[in-house]
Amino acid sequence: MPLFYDQHTSRLLDKDGFKAVDFSNNPLRESEPVQARPFIAVDYDQPGRKVRQVRKLKIQLGLGCNKSCAYCLQAAQIHEAAASSTRDASEFLANIDNWIDAPEGMEKVEFWGGEPLLYWKKIEILAPTLIKKFPNARFSIITNGEILTREIVDQLKVWNFSMAISHDGPGQAVRGSDPFEDPHQFAMIQYAQRTFHPRFSFNAVLTPASHDVNAIIDWFRDYFPDCNVGFEGVVHSYAGDPTSIFSIEQLGQFSDTLSMQLVDGSAMRSPMLVDKLKRSVSSMVNERSSESLFQKCGMDMPEYLAVDLKGNVMTCQNVGANGNHKIGHVSDFDKIALNTSRHWSKRPECLSCPVLQLCQGACMYQGGDNWTHSCNAEFFYNLAFFRAALFVLTGRWMVGFGGDIVRPTLKKDRNVEVR
Repeated sequence: MPLFYDQHTSRLLDKDGFKAVDFSNNPLRESEPVQARPFIAVDYDQPGRKVRQVRKLKIQLGLGCNKSCAYCLQAAQIHEAAASSTRDASEFLANIDNWIDAPEGMEKVEFWGGEPLLYWKKIEILAPTLIKKFPNARFSIITNGEILTREIVDQLKVWNFSMAISHDGPGQAVRGSDPFEDPHQFAMIQYAQRTFHPRFSFNAVLTPASHDVNAIIDWFRDYFPDCNVGFEGVVHSYAGDPTSIFSIEQLGQFSDTLSMQLVDGSAMRSPMLVDKLKRSVSSMVNERSSESLFQKCGMDMPEYLAVDLKGNVMTCQNVGANGNHKIGHVSDFDKIALNTSRHWSKRPECLSCPVLQLCQGACMYQGGDNWTHSCNAEFFYNLAFFRAALFVLTGRWMVGFGGDIVRPTLKKDRNVEVR
């Protein structure tokens, strides 16, 4: 018997239009409907704005890195990053009150590179003042783990940071060298894991070379039996790098395997995967409207801001301000205009997609064949969670789906990113 699903209302119905499952006793059922906050349909000719009541602040320290990961989304942007100094860090702090209101509302401050620890002197200037200025904010940093020192770990702990190390476990070869194989670097990673646990995780990217989540979890648990293993998601294609492009056959097998691992519980050893499956189930249980769906990264939200130490505002923290991704400057805050990106509601593929509620449009600034490859990867990755959520709610296994679904196609003669 078929089930009918509307991705824009997240309703799961039978053939007669009635609810397929009674959700009233589901623990994820909200007692009262949450007032949906409507998305803002940003587009190149309909730019989004930013507000001074910033809730998430992403500080780009620079795009320099001590590694050269094959699939790095920042690699093509390194030459576009604005160079900055420790003096800029001090001026950044001196001016911040001119463009941020309601500091008590700040929820999170993230320090980003490149490799952020290459900019440690800047962090030493920024962190103490920002911690005092934003007393309710959580502070975090993600590093590749290759230049950790005991002094850095101890200081970040004093500042009450959380830490993640980007590492692909058994698929680390596509990133280059492996800090686990260097005795000194590994000793520092051990120290960091002990110091920050449980506010510490290893974050892996799922790539064509390594996408079995159980194999990745097992690899890390062999070294750290109680560690948190997270996933930064499935790899996107930003420069046509072949190591970041799955075949459709690979994606189908990956999706089938992951959905089984979610249902049998073996993948639930990762808190990030647990959270994503819960959100998948909650979307259906609470019939979440697509009108509330901002982009996956959240950078189309007015209160999310990516800024460098020169005060340049960018599309996100992974791009440079000397190119097309500069969307304004904090000194002229009201003129900041997110005109580099396209909301999912402006893409026919997203409008008809059954996993819209889970994918939320992938990367908002990608275009051309790079976006097509990334869209395919996100589709099959999220399809695994969709299938598992259906099984949790109905006890039935999805064997196929149909409908008026538009899928993107490759346009090899126009392999360019939008803007």
